[in-house]
Amino acid sequence: MIDLHMHTNYSDGTWSVTKLLEEAEKANIKVISITDHDTIKAYKELEKIDYKELYHGKIIKGVEFNTVYDGVHFHLLAYNFDDKKLENWIKENYEDKQINLELEFEYMVKSCKKNNIKIDDIKYDSNKGWPVDIIFPEIKKHEENKRYFNDREWEDINVFFNSCVTNKNFPVFVDFSIHYPRADEIAKIVRGCKGKLFVAHPFKYNLEDTIQFLDMLKNNKIIDGVEVYHSSYTEEQTEILEKYCIRENLIMSGGSDCHGDKKADRKIGVGYGNMNISEKILDNWKK
Repeated sequence: MIDLHMHTNYSDGTWSVTKLLEEAEKANIKVISITDHDTIKAYKELEKIDYKELYHGKIIKGVEFNTVYDGVHFHLLAYNFDDKKLENWIKENYEDKQINLELEFEYMVKSCKKNNIKIDDIKYDSNKGWPVDIIFPEIKKHEENKRYFNDREWEDINVFFNSCVTNKNFPVFVDFSIHYPRADEIAKIVRGCKGKLFVAHPFKYNLEDTIQFLDMLKNNKIIDGVEVYHSSYTEEQTEILEKYCIRENLIMSGGSDCHGDKKADRKIGVGYGNMNISEKILDNWKK
């Protein structure tokens, strides 16, 4: 089996590169890709060690980008790129760039006022957490705001935040292009580095129409494929994406999205225990 989506402590995983390789070896995974968020530092480390002593399978270069398109904040997985060409661009656009949380907060407040969401006169305080950690309880203080949100958005801060960054009609919408490069820019850079691009876990974005969003990315030549297999999917969702890729002649990827001990029940190679991604999906990558 293979696993093309996993994270080390260079982004939000807990395992070191060597620990991840040891675990992949134990699990008998034939092909892996380390896809840290917005960095390829893991591959710089691999250049300095004899990793074949730890892991005997194949490693495909990968990275998971935060990006935005048509107002939607989502993730793109890039694979098989020339990392020498991509390294400087990532450093400039991600590693050396500070996320302006105060600007994000101001964007939320502006959206609230524009859409008649009642909030008190509040200011951003980094000690209180992320911008959404301040805005969400403030909105809920005023019961009359409830009519603007569905039940899940009103009760669950994570659902609320996903709607904030993926739904242009959401009353507290934030355009995350204030933080991250646009997907069409990433596509241009990655293709220039001979890489391939996939939408990561498309069902996680709380979109009103996931297939319509995939169609838009495909028609605008941003993606080569879709992450068809992921720990968070139901069997039905996997089947929908398999059929979509076959119909639209897109290639497939997949992985556990392992974060080490941070999400210990999501295990490398098998996700929550029912994943077994075949190496055969890589045949179409070569075509």
